[in-house]
Amino acid sequence: MRPAGSDRARRRRQAEGLYELEIALREEGDSDFIYDEERDLFRFPEDGRFAFSREWADKRLLRERGYFG
Repeated sequence: MRPAGSDRARRRRQAEGLYELEIALREEGDSDFIYDEERDLFRFPEDGRFAFSREWADKRLLRERGYFG
């Protein structure tokens, strides 16, 4: 049995890791996403929908669009 909150903490760590990676890629000019500086989050380039922030990622949509295997 998992401790309470472990899934939430894991999801947050994953979102934060994705966010940090994309910030580094953005600094090198190689980001696949649009950075919304005002809201401090990333959006999909195709339609501007929310993709992920430091705290949350739309993993379902990321998978549907081929960003995750």
